[in-house]
This record gives sequence, C-alpha cells and structure tokens, in this order.
Amino acid sequence: MSGQYHRSHSRAWFLERPGYIRFMIRELTSFFVAAYLVVLILTLGRAAAGEAALAEWLQALSGTGWMVAHGVALVMAVWHAVTWFKAVPQAMPIFIGEKKLDAPVAAVLMGYGPWLTVTAGVVWWAVR
Repeated sequence: MSGQYHRSHSRAWFLERPGYIRFMIRELTSFFVAAYLVVLILTLGRAAAGEAALAEWLQALSGTGWMVAHGVALVMAVWHAVTWFKAVPQAMPIFIGEKKLDAPVAAVLMGYGPWLTVTAGVVWWAVR
C-alpha cells in the first residue's frame, strides 16, 4: 500500500457543479469539430480526384441531413471557440508592466479580435 489517499469519483462527477457541466459540453463540442474536419479532408480528397468527383461529393453534401449536420457543426464550433476565448485569459493572463489586463479585454485581443479579422478577410476574399 502506498499510503496515498485516492478519492473515488462517480461516473457523473461533472454533474456536481454548473462549471463542470459547461466544461464537459465544451469538450464534447470538440468531437463535432473533429468530425467536420474529416468531412473537409474528404472534400479536399474529392477535389484532388477531379472535378466530376468533387461535383458528385458536393451534391451529396447538399442534402437535408447534411445541411442539418453543417448547422450543428457550426453551432458547436462557435460554442467551442467562445468558451475557449473565455478560458484563455485565465490560463495565460496578459500583463502590461505590472498591471494585469482585464479578462474581457484580453479575450478580445487574443481571441475575438483575430477571429473576426480572419473572418472578415475570408468574407472579403469570397465576395470580391
């Protein structure tokens, strides 16, 4: 016996506090993001296979079920990003001299600002 105390946890430990529930939801959203990345990789593979293969794949992705899946993946990706941007300033605070930058300002500087800038650039590129 090692003499160390190992506290046992129930399988539903994350239901004990609202913060734990939010954490687990954020972790669950990563599976949706990963699944959507698999679809993106498959799309790139079809694009490399030729124009006919890509057209067939895009036709399959335009079905109602896939549209719902795209919407769910978008909502999950946004939830994941927003909760990540809220968590980063707590884990990696920004200091200007001796003064710690407020968490909302740091979240804008490190997360929302770059996200919106890249999004605006992609939208500009897509509509030009």
